Amino acid sequence: MKKILHMTPPDINNGVYRYIFNHMPYIDQNEYCFEFLTRNRQDLMATKEYKQYHFMIRSFQNTERESKIGLHEEMMDILGSGYDVIHLHTSFWRGFLIEEVAMELQIPHVIVHSHSTGIDFTDEEERNKLLQIHEGYKQAFGFNKATDVCACSKLAGEWLFGAQIPREEIKILPNAIEVEKYHYQPKVRRKMREKLGIENRIVIGNVGRYCYQKNHRFLVRAFSKALEQNPKLFLILIGQGELEDGICAFVKELGIENSVLCLGWQANIEDYLQAMDVFCLPSLFEGFPISVIEAQAAGLPCFVADTVTREAGITDLVSFMPLDEEIWCHALAGCRAEHSRERVDELIGKKGYDIKMAAGRLRELYC
Repeated sequence: MKKILHMTPPDINNGVYRYIFNHMPYIDQNEYCFEFLTRNRQDLMATKEYKQYHFMIRSFQNTERESKIGLHEEMMDILGSGYDVIHLHTSFWRGFLIEEVAMELQIPHVIVHSHSTGIDFTDEEERNKLLQIHEGYKQAFGFNKATDVCACSKLAGEWLFGAQIPREEIKILPNAIEVEKYHYQPKVRRKMREKLGIENRIVIGNVGRYCYQKNHRFLVRAFSKALEQNPKLFLILIGQGELEDGICAFVKELGIENSVLCLGWQANIEDYLQAMDVFCLPSLFEGFPISVIEAQAAGLPCFVADTVTREAGITDLVSFMPLDEEIWCHALAGCRAEHSRERVDELIGKKGYDIKMAAGRLRELYC
């Protein structure tokens, strides 16, 4: 049995955990034993995946910024317990002490995996400070601190790894999905729309954390203007995060609360996608959005910001648009209810975003 330790962020409902959890059913846990290293043990234990797999969770308290000595001691204890692989999932650099300890202990595979192309902090001053720190570590990083470097997209690789890392050395690991789970199902659509009371509406949908990166205020403003032109429109927002209350308050401030549903995180995203007619992602940046793959698998037309990597446009269902409110308003106002949706399994599979294929690549990486 190979012991794999995934170092993950504290926020549970994000793309990193969806990436790992999507793969787990397709990787034999008796052969590749997944464990987690995180500062949020409590929320991770509340997930359905923990209840299913009962994986080991290794928690730590210190950070490199607050106590290098304390973090070093914790990592020597945790990483010294015998791992074949440490898979570090990250969005931007704030240090690489954990990587250095892993290499010092001669863990066979020390994998750094880039999942983003920006820094998700609302405060501009703080974001700029973190960007300077990120750039410094980016230039200092090399293969003395990892055995393998990976990214969810080419842009994500360029964001995390400097020019000193040859681009051919960056392995692209697709954010893949279980395609069949998202197939269009008219019965589920009718049931969900009846449950939500939106049977006669044209439903615009968004799935993502309520945070700076996802740019919800932009979408709500554009939708509000489009609603004036097309009163049949309805907006569903699904996610959780630090800006959730602010976004819900903004909806009320615009007086459109009867045409907007702000939901928390939903475990059955695939059912909500059935209820939608169009999917929107106006993010300021993305590593590679799993949500857009899921929406395409459900046969939904997708309006996506042109700040997002073109690699997300697996099918012709995706339209990349500049972040201009008038352009998005016009596009949303022209939306129509979609009742026939094409199956795109073959295209998604050919591009490597079918989870069965992606799991094979992950197993190869761990060998």
